[in-house]
Amino acid sequence: MKRRALSAVIACAAAVIAGILLLPATAQARVSEYQVQFLPLGQTGASEVIVNVVLSPETRLPATVTVPLPAGAQVLWSGEILGGDPQADPFRQPSVVPTAGALAAVFRLEQKPIAQVEASIGQPTVRGDAVSSSLRWVNTGEEGTYTFSVVLQAGARNVRIKPTPVGEPNRNAAGETLYVLSPVRLARGQVFEVSVEYERGAAGARPSTARTPVLPVVAAALGVALIALVLVLRAERAKRA
Repeated sequence: MKRRALSAVIACAAAVIAGILLLPATAQARVSEYQVQFLPLGQTGASEVIVNVVLSPETRLPATVTVPLPAGAQVLWSGEILGGDPQADPFRQPSVVPTAGALAAVFRLEQKPIAQVEASIGQPTVRGDAVSSSLRWVNTGEEGTYTFSVVLQAGARNVRIKPTPVGEPNRNAAGETLYVLSPVRLARGQVFEVSVEYERGAAGARPSTARTPVLPVVAAALGVALIALVLVLRAERAKRA
């Protein structure tokens, strides 16, 4: 899946990250934040997740990163986010490790402290226009703050999301919507669940064959350029064999 070009907001955030990277480094890799986008009905026809792991600014690279994934996840792409041309973001071959009730993708970051994994996680339940799917998340990484969000296809209506999102959803030109949940702190092994139900409208009857970008979201509670960069990245890479 080819990822979209960066927006102006993301480009500005990349400059902030470049400044952060000039801070003193240590050999220990620690996580600053986890970010998870849940797509109940993704472009593959399955439910999908896009997971970002942001290492703390003092991390010295290269470093090994552990990206939590749900049980049964199939990795579509994994690598690091450079903050420039998305086509230049390097693929990193992961080792997918089973853990208690979940998985973890492990690989090395060499240039920037932002890891991303895109994965399919099973089929949603579709009955006519009604779509439902759930995400059972187990934190297989170190304890840290998570920001979960839900991305719905164009035409979605009668949306029901648990836990309840904060603020208003953001919509892009293609009609896709992004709902942001309140950040939560999860200990290693702690479980967090998201459930989604909605009805497809005429515009969202079928997943499109090409991905479109999610509108940039800068939640007031997040309010940091670094978060703006990685939260709004919508992966659009061609499927690899």
